[in-house]
Amino acid sequence: MSTTWKIQRNSRKLTAYLYNTRSRRRLSSTSKCDSLSRDYSSKPCNGYTRSKSFLQNDVKWLSTESPAAAIRPSGLPMGGYETGQNGSNTEADSLEVNTHNSVEERREFKHNRVPSQLVLDHFDRQYGRQFGSDWSDIKAALMAPKLNGILLNNFTEVSSKVATMLEEQRLQNISDFCDLREKTLPAHLNGQEEEGEEIGQPFEILRKHQKNTESKLEFYIHPENRHVWFPKLKHVPGQLKQYFLQGAASLLPVLALDVQQDDSVLDMCAAPGGKSLALLQTAELGHLTSNEPDLWRKRRLVETLQSYIPQEILATRVDVTKLSGVHFGDVTPNTFDKVLVDAPCSNDRSWLYNRNIVGMQMRMEDRRHLPQLQASLLRSALHAVRPGGSVVYATCTLSQKENDDVVESVFEQFSKNKSRIDVINLSNLTENFWRIFRFDSSTRFGQLVLPHLDANWGPMYFAKLKKVL
Repeated sequence: MSTTWKIQRNSRKLTAYLYNTRSRRRLSSTSKCDSLSRDYSSKPCNGYTRSKSFLQNDVKWLSTESPAAAIRPSGLPMGGYETGQNGSNTEADSLEVNTHNSVEERREFKHNRVPSQLVLDHFDRQYGRQFGSDWSDIKAALMAPKLNGILLNNFTEVSSKVATMLEEQRLQNISDFCDLREKTLPAHLNGQEEEGEEIGQPFEILRKHQKNTESKLEFYIHPENRHVWFPKLKHVPGQLKQYFLQGAASLLPVLALDVQQDDSVLDMCAAPGGKSLALLQTAELGHLTSNEPDLWRKRRLVETLQSYIPQEILATRVDVTKLSGVHFGDVTPNTFDKVLVDAPCSNDRSWLYNRNIVGMQMRMEDRRHLPQLQASLLRSALHAVRPGGSVVYATCTLSQKENDDVVESVFEQFSKNKSRIDVINLSNLTENFWRIFRFDSSTRFGQLVLPHLDANWGPMYFAKLKKVL
């Protein structure tokens, strides 16, 4: 009898341990930057105290960790793969499709998912107050499958099969929907203008001249905002994928950053890599630092870069680092031309379908602490960017506390310290993309894409700040 009781007790302990382990793993997988840690001080996330000089050496060592190194299996020299021009596969018409995750299976799964009532009740309380009568429409869109688009890889040739799929689904380049007429708009929301600065420039990132054709961004969506169903491609070492499945709203922070040729850019919270990939497709950067401190997410980031970017670019112009984002301002002050902070956030769409009750309760608790972390990341980015450079802060949540309130708190803090930070007016961007997205008219510092059943993109919030002094 005693032995049986011990076995049952140990079985219960094991079940509880596995359950809690899964909860922690799921939570960590939704965090982008090490980041639901409650310690928001200047200490590293691993809990050890290190000096500034040690952190500088750490970043120097990490900067040598090129994602190109992992592309070559042992025994194969650099460039040893048989690729066509610009790194394309020699068999351009062959598509390596993940047969375990077919288009039909993914479509059925997404349509049959049931949202968590606990999360819905939480959203009703928070977003019902924030959006009022509009919340019912937004909630209906959140509960429906989100839309995706196709980012073509300009570093490889598009096969005839991909071209046929684009034609059969009647997809069009997103630039065809943009209204690029001249507009006169104030440059700064805080009413300050630099002497000699050009005001009211149109948002022309999709048609700017670039050094070569590799820099032209090609993103395809359905003209009527319908679902795009493309097979998910497998990662094959040494071969470049032809397209990347991504929500169109995810491009907006990249376009708002307005990277130029030879810019030094930091993607502070880069995993899984979609925005780093878009940055490299948009302009011929001088250097890109893609940072991700979480080990599991960093592996996904490296795999994404290896799957789309040629080895010679990865080896010479891209570094993957694993530093906690809050330390960049101390370790690399006044260094980068542009910084993208795709901050860890509540991620409303993902959270809505969390069926783990313990995990949901933990996430609600962590959600209250996220704005503090997000503000720390934004402050770090503003210290890391050089004077005259720009920072774009972005999230994929509707929460005002994680969006406008974070930008406002950081802006006010820099103003008190007599640091000149301008909040850039992005109204020209929303004017250009009004045919595709629905924007929230109540935001004060940034722009928020609202999900809607007729245009189920987002949520995506983004704000741009310029460091003057």
